Parts: sequence; structure tokens; C-alpha cells
Amino acid sequence: MTPGDLLTLFRSEVSDIASPYLWSDDEFFGYADDAQKQYARLTRGLIDSSTPAITEIPLVAGTNTYDLSPLVLAVRAARVATTGRGLDIVNQEDMPVRRMYFDGTAGVPQALILGLDTDKLSVWPVPIADVTVKLSVFRLPLVDITSLNDTVPFEIAPQHHRHLLLWVKHLAYSKQDVETYDARKAAEFETAFEAYCVRAKKEQDRSRHKPRSVTYGGI
Repeated sequence: MTPGDLLTLFRSEVSDIASPYLWSDDEFFGYADDAQKQYARLTRGLIDSSTPAITEIPLVAGTNTYDLSPLVLAVRAARVATTGRGLDIVNQEDMPVRRMYFDGTAGVPQALILGLDTDKLSVWPVPIADVTVKLSVFRLPLVDITSLNDTVPFEIAPQHHRHLLLWVKHLAYSKQDVETYDARKAAEFETAFEAYCVRAKKEQDRSRHKPRSVTYGGI
């Protein structure tokens, strides 16, 4: 389903099918864009390990701080591109416990440090050679939804497209206009959307993890 398809469905469901519309096309596409982003935030439903601008960090000898795309919600894993060797993902609060300090120590990178600065990551220890790090991340959609790209498919899985209308309707009925504002409906659709995202996240978590076998011991 494309955003344009969802617009048609939206107008049918809210009986907004005659011009002048209660909600313009531009308003709808803004709502749909926010809905897909909210879905990605609440479910971490977009995993990426192959978009170079998002997932490749060229490390430079002597430099330990690097830009992280603002589209990244969380870093799942990291590895050295040439060797496949994994790097630890460490929150800056945990550095002292692990005896990691930015005291000028240089060497082969062992960990990526998150949380020191917004949209940045640091490497410990300071790299002694140029090398590229590959990330696996949860991220926001790459392309904004606008009336200019209403034929571009949503990035989230097709089974979730229709349910984006729950958030769209929350925003639509939050519009400060005597003909559109309905606090009760806005709250109901917000709650329904958040509940759907909880279910979707549980479903996605199950699909991403291999079931553990259970071994029973004899008596």
C-alpha cells in the first residue's frame, strides 16, 4: 500500500470524500509520515545493516568521536568491516566499571561508546589505524512522506499499513478546528495505536529470536 492508497482509505473511513475537505492532502501526508515514524519508535520495526550512510562509520587514526545518523534509534551491534570482529556497545555510564577511560589510550578499537553526545558515538580506545566499522541499527524511515512522493511505499511491513490510520485519526481529530476537533476520538485512537504497537513489537521480537530448546533431566 502506498501513502496515496492510505489517503483514499482514510477519506472513506472518516467520510471526508467531498471537496472542500476537512483535512487537506498535505495534512494527511504529514499525519501519515508521523504515524510511520511513531510506529518505528514504538516497535523498533526498521532494522538496517546495509545502508552505507546509516551503517558505515569510517574510523580515522587518532580520532575517537564520530557522527551517528539522527535516524538511528539504537545501535544493535557493530563489527570491523574487514575482519568481522565484533565491537562491544557500551553506555557511557558503564565505562568506569569496565575500566574504560578517555585518557589518551590508543590501540585496536574494542568498543563503541554511546550517550556522550547527541547523534554521535565514540570509539575506545582511540584508533591507531584507519578502519571501517559496520553497524546494525534500529532506525527511523529514510524518506519523509509528502504529497510529492505519495506513490513511494511505506518502509514498514505491509500488514501494518492500515493500522497507521489509528495514529492518523488521532492527529486528525486533534486538529484545532470546530469541524474536526474531538478530544474523545483523538484519545481513543491514540490508545488504540499504542496498543497495536505493543502487540506488533511482541510479534517482531518473537520472530527475531530463535526459540530455545528445553532439556528435561531424568529422575
